[in-house]
Amino acid sequence: MARTIYNNPNLPRSKAPHSNAVKIGNLIFVSGFPGYDENVQVPPGDFGKQMRFALQHIKATLEYAGSSIDKIGKVNIYLDRRADFEEMNEIYKEFFGQDPSGWPARTTVEARLPRKEFLLEIDCVAEA
Repeated sequence: MARTIYNNPNLPRSKAPHSNAVKIGNLIFVSGFPGYDENVQVPPGDFGKQMRFALQHIKATLEYAGSSIDKIGKVNIYLDRRADFEEMNEIYKEFFGQDPSGWPARTTVEARLPRKEFLLEIDCVAEA
């Protein structure tokens, strides 16, 4: 099966060796986005800003690949601090809506992240 690589030139690029997304068949696999801004800077200690940046990058990546957030089937969220769980849920509902019938499947885990200033990382799989 052929695969298509997507690297949105309008998004900040980290130094890590990965593509923003890969399409295989009818699925788009979006790489994990931490909460950095357009200058690849992380708002220190601000979970809300970091999560909103990560979700904005995912949305832009999917749109660049010809998909949308409405086609997301699965989201994985990696939290550095369990204490951010409730705020994460509120921001998640801002992004995906208040109606549970529109929410994608999700896994949330507490994990040590690659840089100490990262408070979360989010990846997803969507339909093309």
